[in-house]
Amino acid sequence: MEFNITVNRNSIKAVKGETILAVLRRNGISVPTLCNIPELSPTGACRICVVELEDSGELVTACSTPVAEGMKIFTHSRKVIAARKTIVELLLTNHQDNCLYCEKSGDCELQDLAGDLNIRERSYVGFGVPRSPKTDRSDPGIVRDMSKCILCGRCVRICEELLGVCAIDFVNRGNNIAVDTVFQKGLFYSNCIHCGLCITACPTGAILEKAVGAQVCEKIDNKDKNSTIILAGSTIADLALHFNIRKFEDARNYLVAALHDIGFNNVLTLGYGNEIFITEHAKKLAMSAGKQNPPLIISDCPAVRKFIRTEMPDMEKYLSKIPTPQQIMGKILKSGESQTEILVSASACVAHKYEAVQNDNSNKGAPDVDYVITTRELLGLLKTHGVVLPYKKKESPDKPSGSETSAGVLFETKGGISETILRELFYMSGGQKYPKKIFEVKTDKPFIEYEFELNGVIYKIASLHGIDTLRQKKNEIINGSYLFVEIRSCTAGCLNGCGHLHSKDPEVQKKLKKIITEFDETNISDTAGKNPFIKGFYKQIGKESLFDYD
Repeated sequence: MEFNITVNRNSIKAVKGETILAVLRRNGISVPTLCNIPELSPTGACRICVVELEDSGELVTACSTPVAEGMKIFTHSRKVIAARKTIVELLLTNHQDNCLYCEKSGDCELQDLAGDLNIRERSYVGFGVPRSPKTDRSDPGIVRDMSKCILCGRCVRICEELLGVCAIDFVNRGNNIAVDTVFQKGLFYSNCIHCGLCITACPTGAILEKAVGAQVCEKIDNKDKNSTIILAGSTIADLALHFNIRKFEDARNYLVAALHDIGFNNVLTLGYGNEIFITEHAKKLAMSAGKQNPPLIISDCPAVRKFIRTEMPDMEKYLSKIPTPQQIMGKILKSGESQTEILVSASACVAHKYEAVQNDNSNKGAPDVDYVITTRELLGLLKTHGVVLPYKKKESPDKPSGSETSAGVLFETKGGISETILRELFYMSGGQKYPKKIFEVKTDKPFIEYEFELNGVIYKIASLHGIDTLRQKKNEIINGSYLFVEIRSCTAGCLNGCGHLHSKDPEVQKKLKKIITEFDETNISDTAGKNPFIKGFYKQIGKESLFDYD
């Protein structure tokens, strides 16, 4: 049912059941929020979004109040602004004021609100006590500084509602209330899956990735150690967008040259590891094609792998045991005749920090990957050394990444695992032209099915994004007669990983996808089998596959 409401004395259309905030946003009317995330149920906890009802003068929360026919609203009356200002001033009273040293400075929603409301000093001196300075550094990828927590509850609700993990929750009452883990033992000792969604949800600097940029700088300054950095395709695309560079390959080659000059002996791309991951799975699937086998679950996401192991152990038997591309690169570069002593991986997600410290990702106690940095940390590393792109020169990635195909980059997009493995299956079969852009028209859906014919047999595959979707589709995956199912924890693949510069913005994700797909469309080498270094790698190791399939 559609009707009119009045907002700031202008008539706009609303639909029964919508909240005031939803109507305002749909009509381009801005109202500040702190506790609200569109994907989560509204709580009205922070009350920053209050609006005034003209008839009664009452202040109501826009995020949780449904619209009613004939409603008259003021979004920025004096009363509303005064209320919002008081709320922010009270939050600041209990908040640490070390913004100069906070990593979130310049990208902090509380800081932005204070600026928008023209708050320049503390109004309630001595009224509140700054929150406990407790900092949880137990996790290899996530730091929780509770002195900066404003109790908005976004991290709690995203972990509960979108993931169903509930690794953190509110504990204690009154002035002692806080966000913490069960028994307050530290995030690493909880059932956290290290996806980093809490980082993207947090409006302040209370939850951040554990930065290792300073250690990386120290290591590359040591000229006695041979250092290598691996660049994920989504990270390159993110920096291309940040520096307004249109072509993926230009941004990649500028980065390679800059990182060589900073001090890295070798600069590689993760595309090579992605292509080995693609090839290994294509070979495994080719062996099982035509047989009645349970679906193979394929994921390069450490968060998905841990979630299945801890929350859905009955599905672990379907999960591919082939390591992730990052760890494949680590095992190759840290073994044999390789001279790599310090290996750094630039990734879109903190989950890879967790992955790198696992016992099965080491060799005689030494990790396969020494440091994992996010895209944000890589940008900080560039700024520290005064690097701005476009750089003064371009250089191609070092071997074996010099001949990467576009499949190794497309792999990181939504549906990219399925797309690139299918290409390789068709390429290996010979003769049949492989499909391209199989999921292009359905990219807004979290669960996508696709049927294809290969060598006269029809197969079905699925691409699934989001832990909540995995929970919903569990039985369908097991009983769906799929050849394989791709699963990632982030809704846009690696393009909205928590380590990206603007991971929450859907428009940014679309632009990143465009940068990568344009690279794919103009690249003749568009499947892993066309990379001569992949063929040479298997010839060098003297066997058809790098890993055992059982």
